[in-house]
Amino acid sequence: MVNVSLAIKDLQVGHYINLPIGWTSHPFILNSFLIKDAKQLRILQHLSLETVSVDLSRSKIAQTPTSAAAPASLQPTQNVQASAEALAQQAVFQKREEQHTQLSQQQAWWKQIRHTRSKYQEKIVILKNIYSKLSLQPEKAMELLELLSGELTIASEQQHDFSFVLCNEEISSDTLYQNAMNVAVLSTRLAQQLAFSRQDIAIITQTALLSQFGMLWVPASIRNKKSELTKPEVNYLKQHPAYAAQRLQGIDSLPDIVVHSILQVNEKFDGSGYPRGFKQDKISKYAQLIAITTRYNEMCNANLPQHRYSPHLAIGLLFKVANKHYNKAYLEQFIKMIGIYPVGTIVSYDNNQALVQMSIIDSLRHPLIVDFNELEPIKKQPLLRDCGDDDIAITKAMSSDNIDPAHSTKFNLAQRCNLYFPS
Repeated sequence: MVNVSLAIKDLQVGHYINLPIGWTSHPFILNSFLIKDAKQLRILQHLSLETVSVDLSRSKIAQTPTSAAAPASLQPTQNVQASAEALAQQAVFQKREEQHTQLSQQQAWWKQIRHTRSKYQEKIVILKNIYSKLSLQPEKAMELLELLSGELTIASEQQHDFSFVLCNEEISSDTLYQNAMNVAVLSTRLAQQLAFSRQDIAIITQTALLSQFGMLWVPASIRNKKSELTKPEVNYLKQHPAYAAQRLQGIDSLPDIVVHSILQVNEKFDGSGYPRGFKQDKISKYAQLIAITTRYNEMCNANLPQHRYSPHLAIGLLFKVANKHYNKAYLEQFIKMIGIYPVGTIVSYDNNQALVQMSIIDSLRHPLIVDFNELEPIKKQPLLRDCGDDDIAITKAMSSDNIDPAHSTKFNLAQRCNLYFPS
């Protein structure tokens, strides 16, 4: 214990004090306590005291004002030595506190990421079950579809610090289910961003979830091909919305607008889309919205690396063709929703490289990133950093082609850019 006497005016939040008056003469519960806020400071300043004894070893403040008076029992040399020791002890204490706080925050973030990825995989299993039942047990499939779409809507409405979490762990199931889930997650949130009614949001979510159903009638050798498709194969693939509409129109409990919109989600305003070449006035507002999220997912998760774009580049390419292909008002809101450096983007700052893991709702320019070059100091796991709190200025987005192969493997950079709502 190292005590010094401080003038009342020099007290600060973080000092641990010992009041020299009886407990009946002040409003505090104890005579010795840590000053926690400015309100306690104001009360102390009105107690008619000139000085107060401060225990430096128990204080949580790095510096002691120069006006502090040394204890009468200490000589000047002893006083300097004691103060230095106290400051050293305080520095050690603060460092430990900072490490503990950082570790707790890191654990909370990683726990949220793991839990979200688990939820994403659960929903993929449910969606796969829905697709398998649509032909033979349509009513059961519709029950599951309504439940899943409702769960996505609720998850999207939940209040969190983050809007999307990267779920880039490899999933063994066919990628068509992941594509449908990604489109549904993005479409549901975008519909809410555009203030669509709950009924409209339900239509959009169900349409997005079923948007890949027709792919089941496209041979896996075509839809999962790892080389360029031939022209006949491309034409076959482009019929998948028509296959879906043909097989879904007989389900009485599925609204006609959902079936019609599934047929149109790959259409474009200028008529260059597929399978019917519909133009703007023939495309439902639901399909106009889902067309944006569908194309974004296609660019981020193409089978062939040469057709795959960084999420940051994908939104730029979308914006370039906004007036020609898409509803520009919807697209502008999509970009506002997903941010300049969307989840899954590889970024550079201060000669470091990082991957955007979560987008922060109130600060889309300052996402949560996982640093490729730094480890959390205690458990030595990858360090997550809040760009806003850490004052990190991202300088540019990067292509995975420019990343060290070891980092590509460690951080799943060659895997898919799947998204889900934080859990």
